[in-house]
Order: sequence, then C-alpha cells, then structure tokens
Amino acid sequence: MILILLYTSLISFFQVIPMSEPTSRWLVEMNTASTVCLDQWWIDRGYNSTSYLKKKLPVDTWLVVELPESAVSALQKLPCVDRVMEDQRINWRNTVPNDPAYINQGDMNLIGMPKAWDITTGGVTKSGDTIVVAVVDDGFDIQHQDLVPNIWLNKGEIPNDGIDNDGNGYTDDYKGLNVKTGKDDHPKKQHGTQVSGVVGAKGNNSVGVTGVNWNVKLMLISGADFESEVIEAYQYAIDMRKKYKETNGQEGAFVVATNLSGGIDNAFAADHPLWCEMYDKMGAVGILSVTAGPNNSISVDVDGDMPTTCTSPYMIAVTNVDLSDVIMENAGFGSVSIDIGAPGEGTLTVDLNNQYHGFSGTSASAPHVAGSIALLYSVPCTTLLDGIDIHPDEVALKMKDFIFSSAKNNNSLQGITVTGKRIQTDAAIKAALAQCSTSVEPVLRIISIFPNPASLEKVKVHVLVRGDSTNVACDVYATNGALVRSFPVTSDEINQGYFLLDTKPLAAALYMVTLRRNKEKDTFKLFVY
Repeated sequence: MILILLYTSLISFFQVIPMSEPTSRWLVEMNTASTVCLDQWWIDRGYNSTSYLKKKLPVDTWLVVELPESAVSALQKLPCVDRVMEDQRINWRNTVPNDPAYINQGDMNLIGMPKAWDITTGGVTKSGDTIVVAVVDDGFDIQHQDLVPNIWLNKGEIPNDGIDNDGNGYTDDYKGLNVKTGKDDHPKKQHGTQVSGVVGAKGNNSVGVTGVNWNVKLMLISGADFESEVIEAYQYAIDMRKKYKETNGQEGAFVVATNLSGGIDNAFAADHPLWCEMYDKMGAVGILSVTAGPNNSISVDVDGDMPTTCTSPYMIAVTNVDLSDVIMENAGFGSVSIDIGAPGEGTLTVDLNNQYHGFSGTSASAPHVAGSIALLYSVPCTTLLDGIDIHPDEVALKMKDFIFSSAKNNNSLQGITVTGKRIQTDAAIKAALAQCSTSVEPVLRIISIFPNPASLEKVKVHVLVRGDSTNVACDVYATNGALVRSFPVTSDEINQGYFLLDTKPLAAALYMVTLRRNKEKDTFKLFVY
C-alpha cells in the first residue's frame, strides 16, 4: 500500500502525461542560447523517455517541440522561454475543387488540372474580357445546376420579346442559338449537355463535378444535324466575335474556341470545301476550333473523316486515350490529320436532369482541349494577348502552340498522330506564364516586413516594384482606418528591395502598411508591441 501511494505521489509531482493524450507542435523561442532550463523541464516531466519531438532549429534560439496539449501552458511559463507559437501545418497548394464528385474525375488529374488551377480557374482575360467557348452540338439541358452559372447570355438581345434586338438575323437568341429555329429553344439532349460539362461545368460550387474551367461562358449552339447547320453555327460564332470587337465588348462575345464532337465518317475534305473554309474564317477573327476524331479504329488519312481531314491551322483534331494514357482501341488516328490525344474514356460529367454520369469516346476527348484553350486565355499576364486587336489570328496560333509544345509524349500516339502527344493542360498554362515572365509586367507588392511583430525602432519593409517607380508611397493606417503616417518611397529604396519604417512613434497595436502607386495598392499587416 505504501509503494502504491509513493508511486502516485511521484506521478503527481512530475506531472507525467500519458502518451495517449493528444499532442501538438510548437515553435519555442528561448531568451538564451542555452537550453539547459528547457532540457531539465523536459526530464522532470518524463518526456525524455518518450518519442516526443524536441529539436533545435538552425535559426537563432528557436526550437520545435511536440508535447501533450495540457503541457503548453507550463512551457510558456518557463523563465528561459521568450515566446511560444503554434507550428502550423502547411497546405500543399495543389488546388482541387470542392465539388463532391471530383474525386472520380480521373480525366482532370491525368491532364494536370489541379496544378493548372493553382494558376487560373478561368473566366476572364487579364484585360477583363469574358472568355466564351461555343459548343456546337445536338442540344442541351439549360436548366442543369452545374451549367446554369456558366451559360453565355446575349447582352444585345431581350429574351422572349419576339424582336431581333441586336440585328444579327435571329430573334430571341438570348441563351445561344438553335440554328433550326433561329431562337434559343434548345432541344434537351444528353450529348451536348455532357460535352458542355467537360468544357465548363461550374467548379468549386460544392455541387456535382467541375469542368476544365471553373468559370467560363458556354455559347450553346444546337440543332446542327447537317453540314449546312454546322456552317451556320460557325458563322454565328464568327459574327459574335466580330460584334464584340466592333462594340468594344458591349455586345457580341469574346469567343476563343469552338467544340464540335461530331462529324461524317469516311468523308474527305476535298468534298466539303465550304465546311473546311469555315475554320480559316474563324481563325482569322481569333477562334480556334476543336473537333473529335471518329470512334473507329481507322486511319482517317486513308479512310477519310470530316471535319478532321480539313487542313486549316486553326483546327485541332483530337483522339481518345483512356485513364492509363493509352489510345483506345476504337479511336481514330492519322499521322497527317489527327493532331493530339486527350482523355475521353473514364470521363465523368453532367447529364440530364441534374444527374452525373460517365462519358466516353472522342466526344469526351475534344472538349478537354477546347476547355484548355479557354483556360489559356485567362492566364494572369497582361502581355500574353498583346496585339489581339490587330492580329487575333496570331494570338490564336500562339495558344495552339502552347497546347502542342507542352503536351506529354505518348508512346501509343507516336507515329499515328501529328504530335505523338497527349494534352497536358498544366504544362500549357505554365508555358504561357513563362513567356509572360520575360516581359515587364507592372508589379506593386509588399513581400514581407521584418521583424513582425516588431518591438524595434525600425523595421524593413521588403517590396517588389516593377514599372513606374517615381510615384510610390507608403501609408500606415490604424485598424479603424485612420491614417497614421504617409511618406514617399524612393527609387533607390525600390532598387535595393526594401525601405525602413520607423516604428518608434507607433503605439503598441495592429497596423495596416499600404504600398501605393497611383490607384494600385498592396497592404500588409504589422503588429507593434
């Protein structure tokens, strides 16, 4: 009995914490270079016989420790400890949407979409143009919950008033166009709905799936069951792009790509000159066109196919690979006519009546490419689209080059496609961004403030400024918005990468440090104690 009481007293005295208690990690700053005080406390609590972490960091007098949560308060009270901060876990910035079915979208992972979304999720160009993809197909479910937010609306048209408000020859083409009726009364069809979802089902909205673009506008063009109707559909996209330019964006649409996941088997371009000519016409106004190859294991170069045998440089013909990155046995090929591969088999996308189902074939492959083109236009670079008003065709071909040059070599496509590659969207986005990095893009940014929190008389505000450096200033605000200090930042300070901020006149509080150049601003928090 005496031994039991003695053992209980010892446990109470040394406050040994059972290993089963939840632990947490902390950064500990010592007020001395010696760790004797902490080491003894560690022994007294019995942690030296455990697997708890205690490690000296190669930074001043900092250590990192892992210990039971209940011991943190005692650690903070040690006379040799200056401060204790939580050692927070970082998140690897591999952006994934919160759409619940995304976990099953292996097609998106295959082409590197999480890394592409780290850079852009689509929507608008750097100069503010709303990006549009024209989807030419059999029909659409325009009420689908994952499509409604991204459906393009014709701003020049008043819906259902029976008048051709924008004078384009069609009445009430508000939500796109049914080329059979001249209105926007789209047939409710599965195929076009699924294709549209691959290009741009609304992403990160906690609903269903995501498209290649989380944000993009889908110009829906239905009723194209004949060659003549495809030609009319393409002309509609051309006219809308032209009107957008003519009205400075007030009407029309900034169409950058079209998608046609259909065609005619065993047909050759020579017999369809008007159809093929449309791709050059679209390219002239800056539109790239994506087409799906046949779902037959044939060489289109030998056996024919339309429109993939058209030779326009503004058209991209796509074949189908599965999630193991191998061309499907029933997918068309051709070293002259089929440009590139993209995932089709294993695609999960939207379906009729707010449903979601698998979608396969080259019809699913093509919209991955069309969606990637649209995403490229949203890369955050002010110079990427330079010259687009004068030479939109050259900008379109530049985007095509990003797609082709950055694509991933694929053994199953070698020798039977133009590129021998499969699209790799994240690499295309990075290629576009890399081209931008060589230009002088205006930048105004506070990189860091050191030390922060600050108790010294001066802190270093590290900045990155590109462009005009003659009108840069620093403003310091209290949290209530009151301006506390304001002073210019010189060109010499900008060139050296930092300026000094005198904190001696500042009372202990939280402040907002703002770097300002004309209307540009960047703000950083500074805590003074």
